[in-house]
Amino acid sequence: MVRNFHDEGPVSPPTPPVSQRERIEDALREIGTLLMTFAPLDAAINPSESGGRLLIFFLIGLIVFLLALRLERSRFRETE
Repeated sequence: MVRNFHDEGPVSPPTPPVSQRERIEDALREIGTLLMTFAPLDAAINPSESGGRLLIFFLIGLIVFLLALRLERSRFRETE
């Protein structure tokens, strides 16, 4: 039996258009999260250079993440 995915049920409503600023905020937040998440993994793979690189990756990730949150917060303040 072949399944037809077009007959599965109602189609979800289209998502509203997202502004370029929101896309940038999302991208910065994701980049920051990934840098903070994978910094310990990089330190585990390269133990000879782990101390400095771990701190640098984590701090860069934290800065990018906080920048994204600040941009998002300022956008919400503009709409109030």
